[in-house]
Amino acid sequence: MGDKVTNLWKRASDEDENREEIPWHLKYGSRTLGTFAGIVNLFTGIWNGLGLIFLNTDCLFGGILQLLLGILLIALEAPFLCVFIDYMQKVSDVAENKPYWTRAVTYAGLSLVPLLLCFGPSTLIASALVFCTGLLYGLMSVGKKGSREDMGAIASPVDNVSQPMGGHHTTLMEDPDVWRPT
Repeated sequence: MGDKVTNLWKRASDEDENREEIPWHLKYGSRTLGTFAGIVNLFTGIWNGLGLIFLNTDCLFGGILQLLLGILLIALEAPFLCVFIDYMQKVSDVAENKPYWTRAVTYAGLSLVPLLLCFGPSTLIASALVFCTGLLYGLMSVGKKGSREDMGAIASPVDNVSQPMGGHHTTLMEDPDVWRPT
């Protein structure tokens, strides 16, 4: 049992290190927010499902979808919480091999469905957390910003190509007087 949990933690940190140089606060922040969003979705899904006791059937299907979304988030973001279910680890392994933009699109899309079915404060908060997790993965999929030298090299003109605007060869980065307010 202890070895299985240790291997899960080690696997997550090793795979994250092999990816592009993404800041640590984005890597662990997205996982933490995704885990928290999954737990919140579980509770709000149960709350919306309990509305059936009070003959409120409008939010029953939205609550069921929130429960499923909460289980999916916990399985993908915190597989160590599902250590006793073997197939959850397989689902997590498949998701880890996909690029970040797939999680971003999946989370952002799936967060809107319960909100459209049952609009309420609890559903709004739970869906917003999932959507924000998708936004963090979207930021991670964009990647690291280029260095000043790389951006300057891309912005600088090539000598063999005719230059627009009279052949001006100064970029904004090289001449601060161009972009400084007068």
